Amino acid sequence: MIKQSFKQQGFTLVETLVSITILLIIVTGPMTISMSSAKSTNFASEQVIAFFLAQEGAEIAQKARDEFWLADILNANTEWNNFANDTAGGFFEDCFTATGCGLELNTDTSGSLKSIVDCAVNSCRLYFDSTAERDRYTYSSAGGNTETLYTRKIYFTKISDSDVKVISEVTWRTGTLRQIQKVEVETHLFNVYAN
Repeated sequence: MIKQSFKQQGFTLVETLVSITILLIIVTGPMTISMSSAKSTNFASEQVIAFFLAQEGAEIAQKARDEFWLADILNANTEWNNFANDTAGGFFEDCFTATGCGLELNTDTSGSLKSIVDCAVNSCRLYFDSTAERDRYTYSSAGGNTETLYTRKIYFTKISDSDVKVISEVTWRTGTLRQIQKVEVETHLFNVYAN
């Protein structure tokens, strides 16, 4: 009589399922970490851009004040009053409203101030102009400029006869977050040439 012995080789279904589960845990962990890291890096990059755009807005406001002075340095007090005029008809009247204004520079060699954008009429959305040398972010979509995530509004508040508070606010919505992100830069412009 010949005794036949059958040895089964291979894995049982339970062993296979346990192996697949362990493999998924090992692969999913690092992938989750790398996806989270990529989102954090993207958000940090957006924050840096927003901060620089807000800082630029405050600096443009300071340049606007300085251009008024340079227009007539002998009458610096009069030029300050023109700059700080928060009444209707003032040059920066839109900046003194609750909706704010948009300030940007021309891309010419002088870098003069463009006309003021009324944020009550325009959303003050920023567009990226890849051809510009001086001011790559603009309020104009003309010329194939690419729409960005960012809006920039600049608010002036007259604190006293010799002090104007400037807040440059940049807002954007990132990824799947519902909450709007915001960066603000605040500065004060003074009438340093007062008589």
